[in-house]
Amino acid sequence: MPRTDSPRFRLPLAALCGALCLGFFFRFQLGNGFTLLLGDRHDGVIALSILEHWWNWLRGLEAWDRTGYFHPVPATLGYNDGYLLFGLIHAGFRAAGLDPFLSGELVNVATRGIGFAATLALGRRLLGLPFGWALLGAALFTISNNLFIRGSHVQLFSVSFVPVLALLGHGALRALLDGRRAALLAWGAGFALWFAAMLLTGFYMAWYSAFLAAALLPCWLLVAGAAARGALWRALRAQWWGLALLLGLAALANLPFLLLYLPKAAETGMHPWPDVLRNAPEWPDLVNVGQENWLWGWLVRALNDAVRPGFPAWSERMTGLPPLLLAGWVAALAWLARRPALPPAQHALLRALGLATLLTWALTVQVGGATLWSLVYQYVPGAKAPRVVARYQIFLTLAVIVLAMAFLASRRWPRPVLLALAGLLLLEQGNSYAPLFLDRPLEAGRLAAVPPPPAGCRAFWVSAARTESRFGEAVADPYNHNTEAMLVAALRHIPTINGISTFNPPHWPGGIPEDPGYPAAVAAYARAWGVTGLCALDLRRFAWTGPEGR
Repeated sequence: MPRTDSPRFRLPLAALCGALCLGFFFRFQLGNGFTLLLGDRHDGVIALSILEHWWNWLRGLEAWDRTGYFHPVPATLGYNDGYLLFGLIHAGFRAAGLDPFLSGELVNVATRGIGFAATLALGRRLLGLPFGWALLGAALFTISNNLFIRGSHVQLFSVSFVPVLALLGHGALRALLDGRRAALLAWGAGFALWFAAMLLTGFYMAWYSAFLAAALLPCWLLVAGAAARGALWRALRAQWWGLALLLGLAALANLPFLLLYLPKAAETGMHPWPDVLRNAPEWPDLVNVGQENWLWGWLVRALNDAVRPGFPAWSERMTGLPPLLLAGWVAALAWLARRPALPPAQHALLRALGLATLLTWALTVQVGGATLWSLVYQYVPGAKAPRVVARYQIFLTLAVIVLAMAFLASRRWPRPVLLALAGLLLLEQGNSYAPLFLDRPLEAGRLAAVPPPPAGCRAFWVSAARTESRFGEAVADPYNHNTEAMLVAALRHIPTINGISTFNPPHWPGGIPEDPGYPAAVAAYARAWGVTGLCALDLRRFAWTGPEGR
């Protein structure tokens, strides 16, 4: 019989494994018929309105940098992550006739599929892992526990694009060292364009990629040896003009991001340090996989009760890695320190990655309210933008898996032990908690109930918000009316002065429609920004009034 790991069986085996991983990750949605989706009607609806923005832009209905909310403030996309790559995938599903809610969830499915394929390729091409170990690594990355339980934050799915960036970067580096000019330009251009697209998609994962790379280079120079350093220097001198072209391309590709976000960063001041410190992990958060993790929930509960009683079960810091996978990473660091029999280039790369992962991870951890991340926050460009430092652990999951798989693949395991080990590594990614708080039929029905705006209505504000709460969300809350207004604006193609985001524009009318001073705040915003033809939308009765002056 032919071997199942022969080349002719690898593609269908990988496809089957990928499909099973996606089915497992999205098992709750498959079970409920995609009626309950990841996210909620706060952050999830904000993300969906931005996905719709890109669909509107492709059809010529909106400028690329101006959303339908916060009308008529310029460059409103810059108040939040841009979701560019997500939006382009979303546009494909919308063009196929899918409703916005289903399309948005299928974007998550598609990005996880991209992550699976790219991680498999990374294990094979960059590390030379045997197919089975590379497949296991791709599966672990795809079903990773920390992204699963934090899946209500759509921007975190951009971690799926990181292995693509690593593949492009590795291809460019190999071409540089081998003296292949055309290949260097091709791989390097792909890397520059992909990184620019990631920046306009989700800042967290793009910035974390640059941050780790900035640590990886000196770590590699430290461990690579004189011969490797000399080869790199000679390659840089020989191909300086090609690198200059790529640097110019990178500058041009990142101009949209810089022109969009730098003014907004100066306007808002980014996140204050107390907010950042509050979301930096403590040492128990390194394994904080959530109290409903199938294998380790008991450990999380025990650590919290012993070390920090009363710590919230669903904290933003719930981004830890499962203990067995972490043990594999620690074993890999010890194994690499003993200089195993690996090709020199591979050994140097793995050692540098392990060292960079260890050092940068250590910077994030707070002890007694103090953390070295304060130095990063103060001195590293862009570090004031990521508010939840604990999300760096979601980013590092790929590096931890890569290093653990490299170590495990170097050992000979009896088949029963191998199967048990692989099973436990997969099982510890399982969790009974899933943040499915977006009711697709309910929200779609509410959107359908909004009638067309009256003649002369050029923009709107919400005069009354819903009072019902399906999952216990706050209704006397600024998110309630603002997020629904954002989605109405995107789908009805009429701008709104409402909206809520990571940062909000000057004169933004805070508060809620029930506040006595809210209409006056709306009027002040309209005067400050010169809004005319303003009408009101009642989201309880689904009725319009106005526009003003009629």
